[in-house]
Amino acid sequence: MIPSNNGKSPENPLTPSKLNHLARSSIENTLGSLWLSGEITDLYQAPSGHAYFALKDHSSSVKCTFFKQFNFKKTVLKNGDSLLAFGRATLYEERGTFQLKVERVETSGIGDMAKQFAELKVKLESLGYFNPETKKKLPVKISNLAIVTSTSSAAIKDVLDVIKRRNPLLNVKVYHASVQGDKAVGEIIDALLTADINQHDVILLTRGGGSEEDLWTFNDISIAQTLFNLNTPCVSAIGHERDTSITDLVADLSAITPTAAAELLTPDLAEIKLRISHHLTLMKKFIQNKLNSHTQQLDIVYHQLEKSHPINQINKEKQLIANKFDHLKQAIKDISKNTEKELSDRKNRLLRYNFELSDKRSQMKYHENNIENLVKTIYEKKQSHLLQLINGLNTLNPLSTLSRGYSITLNNNDKTVISNISQVSIGTEIQTIVADGKILSTVNKV
Repeated sequence: MIPSNNGKSPENPLTPSKLNHLARSSIENTLGSLWLSGEITDLYQAPSGHAYFALKDHSSSVKCTFFKQFNFKKTVLKNGDSLLAFGRATLYEERGTFQLKVERVETSGIGDMAKQFAELKVKLESLGYFNPETKKKLPVKISNLAIVTSTSSAAIKDVLDVIKRRNPLLNVKVYHASVQGDKAVGEIIDALLTADINQHDVILLTRGGGSEEDLWTFNDISIAQTLFNLNTPCVSAIGHERDTSITDLVADLSAITPTAAAELLTPDLAEIKLRISHHLTLMKKFIQNKLNSHTQQLDIVYHQLEKSHPINQINKEKQLIANKFDHLKQAIKDISKNTEKELSDRKNRLLRYNFELSDKRSQMKYHENNIENLVKTIYEKKQSHLLQLINGLNTLNPLSTLSRGYSITLNNNDKTVISNISQVSIGTEIQTIVADGKILSTVNKV
């Protein structure tokens, strides 16, 4: 959660480092560990042995880091392969890049037990069962120790031998419980609850090594819930160093072996050394994480430098220049060819025009004379015809007839020509047109 006084005003801005740190904490606490499936792309196998890639589907991709210490099976990764990856969602703070820190990969499916373990881990993690802030601290001085294990196991003998050798005054009570089989879960829960009621300083839940099936009892959700709700601090030491169970993750403290747990719970000079060793292991883990982070940054920079190496740039520029030179040569060749053809065509046209020019001039003069004579003849014919038409029009002109003493009588209302007496009656207004004007009159008698 972002502090209320940070990033909320110009006076209290967040820095990129602080924001990335808060984002990383939020992502890790919200998402935690999860399974992710997709197609491998952008794979980069660094010289350090770490692998960097992305898992993509049809529309999105997620960056992944796979450090070599988690690659127990020496899995070979290839671009385009489908991959099922299990890891912790986080943020690479230096670059602000969201990524999955891969702890396990499966290229051809996953076994039922591994799947159940992963699903339970994700579920309990989301419920806060692994949160360091909820874990109870061991008391500085331990006087009363409860051990929950099988009394017939090799682990109890090793634990008691270490306690006797290191601190024989420690008060120890063993609560028997089967550590595998059908009754194991119920007996372990009963033993833990009984030990918790009896108010010991610390409870040690332990068993020796075995196969994955032998240790499966300690991946039971009921045991995890019981451990989480105990009032007494509990140390878990299940199997060997390579084994990790849900019990180890939920317990307040986890030891790599039963013997290591016994040494951790029996304070003396050796215990101090063990604590130092334990803290040294934590420090190594912290340093390893930091080293992995810086190695990742170096690998990214190395990869970028590798891609931008001067020789690569020189080769690219050489190829670019070679391509441009080829294009230039071809362009010059094409221009030269086109220019040569155009010059040849123009030369041929000029030669042809020089030969034909004098003939064309003679022909043009001849046609010019013919056109001039033809125009003159047509003009004279048209002028004579026009005079004939004018004389014909003058002959037909009504004004010529009127000038000889004739007239035209019209009905003054509808302007129709009156050619007989049936077209008029007494009182009809008539209009008589003569050569020099019009006469208006009224009919008095027909």
